[in-house]
Amino acid sequence: MSRILIVEDTRLMRDSLVDVLTELDHEVVTAENGAEAVNMIAAGQVFDLIITDIIMPEMDGIEAIMEVQTMSPETPIIAISGGSARLEKAAGLDTAKRLGAVAVLEKPFEIDSLLAAIQVATGG
Repeated sequence: MSRILIVEDTRLMRDSLVDVLTELDHEVVTAENGAEAVNMIAAGQVFDLIITDIIMPEMDGIEAIMEVQTMSPETPIIAISGGSARLEKAAGLDTAKRLGAVAVLEKPFEIDSLLAAIQVATGG
């Protein structure tokens, strides 16, 4: 299956995504923020798909998407967000879409919605 990078600062959400995707035979790697994800890609790690939260410490998902697009423009990105007190989730997701995310999902989302987005993103 696919090698997927999950960039999510909330442990419960990260662990849930790992559980679902590994059950479906995907190889899953995690990062707790955008900076960690960008460092992985800069170090030469290659992914078939990146799923990133938008609101995270150190480097948010928007910044991470911009960095990833320059280093690995062929890697599809799915953006997810539940918003925050400072940022409406729709605003962050709209920005992610404009920056090239192939799909955006508002938290909480159904697993079927995520799986459909993964299928579209990976062409399978």
